[in-house]
Amino acid sequence: MRSMERPARHTLSQEERLRARADFRRCIQGGARSAGRSVVVCVSPNGLGRTRLGAASTRRLGNAVQRNRQKRLVREAFRLTKHELPQGLDIVVLPKVPWRDPTLDELKTELLENAQRAASKLPEEA
Repeated sequence: MRSMERPARHTLSQEERLRARADFRRCIQGGARSAGRSVVVCVSPNGLGRTRLGAASTRRLGNAVQRNRQKRLVREAFRLTKHELPQGLDIVVLPKVPWRDPTLDELKTELLENAQRAASKLPEEA
């Protein structure tokens, strides 16, 4: 008899999501940032030993369908590159307006480069 195994989940766990407004604010206002062609990446240390993502959007980007597509694309780019990103950071990704609708590969590269660049701007902890 075959065991009934559940298929692997390819989603972000709750521990990998940035959800509290205070965490978004701390990361955007008090962290380091780096801008690319499509997004601005803000990073801040979280002291948790794991990296968390917050995808933000603005109404200037377009209607709800366009905003949600942008956030889904950012989350997917994060999911595919999280093992290469610096650990112990909160990352908030803000889209640039006008959104130029990058491909997933372009967004993965941009997220990785900008997160590393912004993390290098953070003060070293003793």
